[in-house]
Amino acid sequence: MPFKLVFSLLLLSLLGCSTTNTSGNGGDPERALANYIQLGRNYLSEGQRDQARFNLLKALEIDEKSPEANNVMALLLETEGDIELAKELYSRALSSDRSYSPARMNYARVLYAQEAYGEARTHYQLVAEDVNYRLRPDAFVGLGMSEIRLGNSEAAKDALRRALLLNPNIGPALLEVAEIAYQEREYPLSMEYLEQYERSTVESPRSLVLGIQLAKIFNDNDNDKEQSYALALRSMFPDSMEARQQQLDQ
Repeated sequence: MPFKLVFSLLLLSLLGCSTTNTSGNGGDPERALANYIQLGRNYLSEGQRDQARFNLLKALEIDEKSPEANNVMALLLETEGDIELAKELYSRALSSDRSYSPARMNYARVLYAQEAYGEARTHYQLVAEDVNYRLRPDAFVGLGMSEIRLGNSEAAKDALRRALLLNPNIGPALLEVAEIAYQEREYPLSMEYLEQYERSTVESPRSLVLGIQLAKIFNDNDNDKEQSYALALRSMFPDSMEARQQQLDQ
């Protein structure tokens, strides 16, 4: 069934044949649109999906091409597992406004999760070019991660370093460059990035495994640090694949 028909039926089932009432907004459709979108965003952040949907559908009654309304509705659909419908709404938002970075960032994230790394890279690159977008550092992280998956190590390092230039404490970028440095046998640099990661955010199974690996290199006669990382991995993430592998390697 075509998406437009599905969406229309959803709209009718929730709102019947009622018309949009903007009386509470002084009869101003633009103000009503902004208010409905904000209400939808607020309800979604609180986990009240039905209320979020009601307000977002009201917004789309006013302007079905609204980039903001389509973007938030797509986020709602994602929470319900309707990923393909969400992608269609992200595309609709971008068709209305190609410069609307929030929708492009979300679209890139979904593409990356679906392992469409080439497409994700394209969209992350476009977002990263938006110098006024507040999540620009995260766009460079996404770009770097996409380049890693595509086997482009140098391009990945360039993107991740741009992320760190914009936000020196962005955890995912620190961990990725630490791992790249380790793979390239630049162990002091890898340790430097790992320590900065540990100061910036909470440990993860990957960071603890990297810590174990580096501790083996830098502590030939003293394995206290290696044991500390291993203990943290087993106690904090006992069911992780990394913890199970570490126990097998003992």
